Amino acid sequence: MSENKAFPINLVLNIILLIAVIVLFVLYFTGANQKSSSNVSQTGIPERDSSFKAVMPENFSVAYVNTDTLMEHYEFYKEATKKIEVYEVQLKNQYESRAKKLQADYEQYVSQGKAGLLTLNQQKETEARLTSQQEDLMNYEKSISQESMMKRQEISGQVTDTIISFLNRLRLEMNYTLILQYGSMSGLLSASPDLDITDQVIDRLNAKYNFEKNH
Repeated sequence: MSENKAFPINLVLNIILLIAVIVLFVLYFTGANQKSSSNVSQTGIPERDSSFKAVMPENFSVAYVNTDTLMEHYEFYKEATKKIEVYEVQLKNQYESRAKKLQADYEQYVSQGKAGLLTLNQQKETEARLTSQQEDLMNYEKSISQESMMKRQEISGQVTDTIISFLNRLRLEMNYTLILQYGSMSGLLSASPDLDITDQVIDRLNAKYNFEKNH
């Protein structure tokens, strides 16, 4: 069975947060753009408006979360990943057991054939049975790979939804204008450590998870 990749949490979060940033800035600047577009000459070419300025909202406040660190310390993600890995080991062991049984049956068939212990009909029947077992094994490998992928996607969706929902509430609670993602797969290249709220987010997410798990 092929090796499974880790959850694409960072990529999903990055896409969602990027969309939020784009929507927010479009809303902020739409009014000014509409005002500027009203100054259009008879030629249809917009006249230059020297008074146009992009005005940021009052109390503009930004924070960011390092999602690499978050995923490393978020208990829900860690425990979910561990459960998936244990389940995948079980599936792998089942597959290997069936593969070894098929290999043993094939070797026995070859040995008996060389010893002249099988009639022509017995050879045909054994070959048909081995071929059927091989096809079943290939289908089984495909099915457990799909099952494993679906479980990972399910957990990935749960983790992403939980984090986004929490950050939305935190943004309103702390009056942040934006909460950005900082990490290996984000578009944020550099930021002041003063804007980093990763530790607070990890502490509160873990507290929430442990409370819900124990109640």
